[in-house]
Amino acid sequence: MDATELIRDTYDKVAPTYDRDENDSVLVRRLHWFLYEHLTWNAVAAVLPEGRNLRVLDAGGGSGQYAALFAERGHHVTVLDLSPGMLEQARARFAGRGLLARGAFEVGSILSLPFADGAFDLVFCEGDPVSYCTSQYREAIAELCRVAVPGAYVVLGVDNRAAYVVGALKSANKADAMSILLTGRGTCPYGLPTHAFTIRELEEAVDAAGADVVEIFGKPVLLGEMLEAFEAARGPGVDLWEAREELLALQERLVHEGYASLGGHLQVMARRR
Repeated sequence: MDATELIRDTYDKVAPTYDRDENDSVLVRRLHWFLYEHLTWNAVAAVLPEGRNLRVLDAGGGSGQYAALFAERGHHVTVLDLSPGMLEQARARFAGRGLLARGAFEVGSILSLPFADGAFDLVFCEGDPVSYCTSQYREAIAELCRVAVPGAYVVLGVDNRAAYVVGALKSANKADAMSILLTGRGTCPYGLPTHAFTIRELEEAVDAAGADVVEIFGKPVLLGEMLEAFEAARGPGVDLWEAREELLALQERLVHEGYASLGGHLQVMARRR
């Protein structure tokens, strides 16, 4: 089984329960995903034009979580994913919200996008799709930039190498940390091979693909440290979940203050030249 088939089959299996983590009972994990999802979307929403409906590509769009947000704002979204099972979830999400007229759903790979040059006004690729391309990540980024019109935003989410190294050192697999540090090669929670990036790698790959980096930020950053500091300032009785909007406001400040390498993931905001 090649890498593409492995990714497809893994996500086909998890598709029916993929979105259930939103009800996670572990508080810190719930907070992490609450912050992650809002930080991801808020940066994109800030660059969406007023009064203009865009052609959006959500590449590796999975269950359509972010695609539906674009569609709710009147944009037409093509959701592309390797996994037919995940696309079924995306289609069901659109149908449940009355958005099917604003969606298209295609099985495909970001390494060979079935679209013409400049087919989209915004390209969005969140999560691990680029990281799953491992040694071919440059080709994937080039494809994502190719299908964007000149001047369009290309938004990429990828794994952060520093976070992977720290994670290995805190796990039972400490011996993996040096290899990850030097090569960026690791595995995601589903056991799939990934490439975790340095900021310099991202900058170079995006530039080579014909786009200019506007910003690279981490999401979330210093989460454990921020929560500890928050509890110390407010007292041990503070309800962190009830304070989530305040914590989000703090994260919105921190993520744009140069702490990118301290984030769990990295988000690239770029524009095609």
